[in-house]
Amino acid sequence: MLKVISGICWTIVYVILIYRGFKDKSYGIPLVALSLNFSWEFVFAFIYKTNDSVSAIINPIWFILDLIIVITYFLYSYNYLKQEYDISKCFWLFISICSFLSSFTIMIIGTPFFIKFDFFRNSIFEVAIFIAYIQNAIMSILFVNTFYSRKKYNYSIDGQSFYSALLKFIGTSPTAGIYYILIHPDNWYFIGIFIFLCFIFDLLYCILIWNELKAKGINPFKVL
Repeated sequence: MLKVISGICWTIVYVILIYRGFKDKSYGIPLVALSLNFSWEFVFAFIYKTNDSVSAIINPIWFILDLIIVITYFLYSYNYLKQEYDISKCFWLFISICSFLSSFTIMIIGTPFFIKFDFFRNSIFEVAIFIAYIQNAIMSILFVNTFYSRKKYNYSIDGQSFYSALLKFIGTSPTAGIYYILIHPDNWYFIGIFIFLCFIFDLLYCILIWNELKAKGINPFKVL
């Protein structure tokens, strides 16, 4: 049940980010987090398929939704990154492609490397969720970082909403995180560090988005 709740929450998050991305002409997920996330979904949906029934259904759906978010990134991110970092379009394209290629390489090479260890019990599913928690922690930290990077230019909530932040929080540590701890009662401690990081930074992000919307005179519950 926790896996299903997590899957539903993240699916709604993607839909909201797509909606906000096109509406605000923005992108909802930072580059490194997006490239890792997109690569993970492609690799574990089509290359290293898991024997988990929920993952077999949800991963291809997430991939399709994330593909649309990738499109919003390539449509709209340059204007943001040019203002923030004063980079040329060629360099923006170069670092974007490098980020995606590096992420795909990590997923494709990392999976057969990790699966050799006894900890993963020769299970692609175990490797997939191990990588997922690490990249989710990276994503949670980058969302907060991106908020502050954008705040000084007064577009900190572009592509975002309180609902996407809240559902991202619910879909990660309180559901998927607890699920991992329950199925690994004796050896969850290392991944527990990343679950804890997700909890802290996702909660912080919810508070930041809430306060920013209120400061702009916007009711957080009225913005999808």
